[in-house]
Amino acid sequence: MKFITRILLALFLFAPLAAHAVAPSSKQAKAEELLKLTHMDQLMSQMLGQMTERMKASADEQAASMHMTPEQKTAYDGYQQKLDQLLASYLNWDKMKPVMVQAYTETYTDQELDGILNFYRSPAGQAMVAKSPELMTKTKTAMMQQIGALQPQVEQLTKDFAEQMQKLAPAPAAAK
Repeated sequence: MKFITRILLALFLFAPLAAHAVAPSSKQAKAEELLKLTHMDQLMSQMLGQMTERMKASADEQAASMHMTPEQKTAYDGYQQKLDQLLASYLNWDKMKPVMVQAYTETYTDQELDGILNFYRSPAGQAMVAKSPELMTKTKTAMMQQIGALQPQVEQLTKDFAEQMQKLAPAPAAAK
């Protein structure tokens, strides 16, 4: 009987510790809520899609300049498909979520997470989340316009640099 009492007492005393060890910390829960409120899973999916599309467009452009045979094109398409699957398997939300939670818990204090959560729970915070895609489109367009305006200056700077490098190049050795 004493043995059973001791086991029950031990379970009674240590069960809360074991439960605490398994349960996520308050800070982790806050980080997870923040990721949910900001729709980070959707953002990660969009970023992966955009990255994949950019890589594919760049690779397709390079492949077009290579004048591949039909067999090479088939092999290239297979390579692209495997690359897409590899990226998707490593950069999916299930694998990235724990990394993101850890980054948030290491970066922010409990009090900072509370303040950030209060903002994102508010109507203003939800408006920010909802309107972020529109804002990103507008800022991307503005940046592209700025870059377009710089293009002639960049070209001239590059031309001047090429001329300078040519002047500074050592003269070819005279033939003996």
